[in-house]
Amino acid sequence: MPTIIVASQGPRAGRTTVTAALGALLASQGRNVRLARLRSSGGDGPGAEDDARALALVPACTASASAVTEQDALVLARDAGGGVLLIEGPPGVSSELAGRLSARVVLVAGDGEDLASAQPSLGDALAGVIVARAPDRRLAALVGEIESKGTRCLAVLPEDRQLAGPNVREMAEALHASRLVERGVEDEAVEYVMLGPISSDPGQPYFLQHGSKAVVNRFDKMDLHLAALATEPDCLILTGGQMPSPYLLDRVAGSDFDVSVLLAPDGTVRTVELLDDLFGSTRFSGQRKLTRAIELLRDRVDNHKLAAVL
Repeated sequence: MPTIIVASQGPRAGRTTVTAALGALLASQGRNVRLARLRSSGGDGPGAEDDARALALVPACTASASAVTEQDALVLARDAGGGVLLIEGPPGVSSELAGRLSARVVLVAGDGEDLASAQPSLGDALAGVIVARAPDRRLAALVGEIESKGTRCLAVLPEDRQLAGPNVREMAEALHASRLVERGVEDEAVEYVMLGPISSDPGQPYFLQHGSKAVVNRFDKMDLHLAALATEPDCLILTGGQMPSPYLLDRVAGSDFDVSVLLAPDGTVRTVELLDDLFGSTRFSGQRKLTRAIELLRDRVDNHKLAAVL
């Protein structure tokens, strides 16, 4: 069984996204795929377990829902038989780890990231690079730039709003918001944050512009809350820290929509600023992100180069 470590030079590079999408892609090609999230020898926070749970949802792949030790990974590599073992490593690149696991490394990097230090440290273990979150204007140029330095470029993935979006749970934590109604799927990514219209235009046609969204309005804007609710948002975020009309909560509770209602303590401007900081720094979770990651990698990967890695 070929063993591939998906690594990066730092955190939040997109390792879980790439591991999940690559595993699903290989499984769709008829390969037996095992996924694992490797624990850091120095100890991990809850992020490693979140990553492992995300990998456990990848279709047609086998994965543990908890992070594994290096010894566990050695057992998986030895006993799993034919197929591919994809291991998401902790942040940092290590030729020693690759040597101990008899693995090759796929490095996840960002546009403009300096690969000069990673290439000599990994040596022959470096199988290729996958660029994540590349601006559209750079998509065509990056493959040539990377390969001109002697490294195989397997794929360049564009920036994507859905992959960058936070989920409802992350928004609630960032805002220190309380949950007035908890009915939505809180692990799914939200693509858009929308404020109510400030003109006299009707709210409902405005909110219908986007499907996956969080709607932010002051707690007392009942007309906008109801207009947004009719368009099935992922969540309503009420600002100002005061309780809304009980009628709103009754309407949400009596509807068929899976909508969470959060009460943020800050005003609308500060709330939106905090949400804006979340985009691009969130964890990989939920079916929406998984589906989108698979689509992007399938469309962008060089299958001949990937076959050479395997």
